[in-house]
Amino acid sequence: MEPRLWTLLKGIEDMTEDEACYRMLVLLTHLLPPVGVSRCSAETTITYLLDFVPPQLICIGDLGSLKLYVIVAKNDKVTIRLDDGLTCAVDKLFKLYWVCNLSYPPQLCPVFTFFEYIYDLPFSTQRKAKVLELIAQLKACK
Repeated sequence: MEPRLWTLLKGIEDMTEDEACYRMLVLLTHLLPPVGVSRCSAETTITYLLDFVPPQLICIGDLGSLKLYVIVAKNDKVTIRLDDGLTCAVDKLFKLYWVCNLSYPPQLCPVFTFFEYIYDLPFSTQRKAKVLELIAQLKACK
C-alpha cells in the first residue's frame, strides 16, 4: 500500500464511527479506483457517493457534529431518512441499488462490487479483477 494511503489510517482508532467509515471509504476508493470513467478520479469518487448520483446519499451537517443522513432518489420524489450513522447509510444505499437491481454508477462500481463480496452476493459485474486482487491481498494479511 502506498505511504500516502497509510496516512488515511493514522489516528483512525480515535475517530467517531462516521469519521472512520468515511476514511475507510476514501481508502477503498483509492485501492479500487473507477475504471473507464472519463474525467473521474479516486478523489472525486467519494464526492460522487455523497453528492451527485440518484439515488444519492446526502449528509446534512459534517462528520464531527450533529448530522442527518438522507437517501434521495431521482427528482427528489423519494427520501429515506437514516438516523444510524454513515456506516448504516452507505450500507442502505448499497442495498437499495442491489435490491432494486439498479446499475451501479461507474464511479462506485468497484466499491459496490467489493460490498457484494463482503455480503457474499454474486458479482453483478464483469469488472472484478481489482476487487479480487484486493481481497487476495487482505486475505494474505491475516
